[in-house]
Amino acid sequence: TDTGRRPRCSSAQGGHAVGHRRHRGDADEVRRLFAQLIGPGASASDVSLAPSCAYAMSLAAQNLAHTIRGLRRDVLVLQDQNPSNVLPWQQLCATRGGQLRVIARPDDGDWAVPVLAALRGGRVAVAALPHCHWCDGSLVDLAAIAAACRACGTALVVDATQSLGGAELIDYAELGVTFVAASVHKWLLGPYGCCLCYSPRRFWEGAVPLDFHDRNRHGAEAVECLPMDPERGYEMRFRPGARRLDTAGRPSFILMPMVLASLRLLTGELAPARTIPLLAQLSSAVAAEARALGFGVPARHSPNIVGLRPAVGMPDADYFVRSLARRSPPVLVSARLGGVPPSPPPL
Repeated sequence: TDTGRRPRCSSAQGGHAVGHRRHRGDADEVRRLFAQLIGPGASASDVSLAPSCAYAMSLAAQNLAHTIRGLRRDVLVLQDQNPSNVLPWQQLCATRGGQLRVIARPDDGDWAVPVLAALRGGRVAVAALPHCHWCDGSLVDLAAIAAACRACGTALVVDATQSLGGAELIDYAELGVTFVAASVHKWLLGPYGCCLCYSPRRFWEGAVPLDFHDRNRHGAEAVECLPMDPERGYEMRFRPGARRLDTAGRPSFILMPMVLASLRLLTGELAPARTIPLLAQLSSAVAAEARALGFGVPARHSPNIVGLRPAVGMPDADYFVRSLARRSPPVLVSARLGGVPPSPPPL
């Protein structure tokens, strides 16, 4: 890799694209490869492009506003969940009279138990959750939660940024989730500035995009500029599938080749079935040593993230971040809300 998790082949494609401005066709291949990671029931027509996870979740929230009605007014999130999958729902609750319901961190680390208990009350309109918690990697049993959501008619929205590509693959299509978003700069090994989204037909068929533009309209793929009718204006029909939800503007001729190179690598040489056992071995070794030293460690954590929480009497997380950075070679970690979540290198 060059910087962070981005492979050299991805960076090389970005540099090449600056001089060649080639992007047509890349976005379609990106959709196809991302759909492979979502599950056999997903296809390229179910994938839309967004600039960030926060944008994607704002899109989901806008199109799920109608679910907040009657006694169903709760939106379920986890304590200290990544803000990209909380703030859009806070705004929705503020404008629709909903209630943000925060699940407190369970002592045993099993998020599914309190989430399932909350769902049984019949008041949850949307469960907006991750596959693993970004602060410590603690896993969320989405299979059990998805089954409960289907049973009670709750929309399940998943931020897979921290897990997709670095954790055991979930067949999101089979689980019946409503919407999945994953920024590509984490375990999809891509650059900043792109988020890929999956939604099934039942969501995208009637969904409305956040911004209104010409590139997602019928016929836009075949022309440089859509013609404008002097009486009716521009074409209003959308392109088929989830493309209708694409953010405005053409797909970036720099970002798309980089994302495509990363996804080809991730679905080929670095296929999760090959890399995840290695990640699990590395993170489990870190977890075992940390427990022996007295750190708090989640009982079940994602293979790619394991959070270490200093025990009472230990220095705080920032101390360990500074101490590890001073080593030679330095060990680069960050502090997240009182813990240190080391993550094995993906390559």
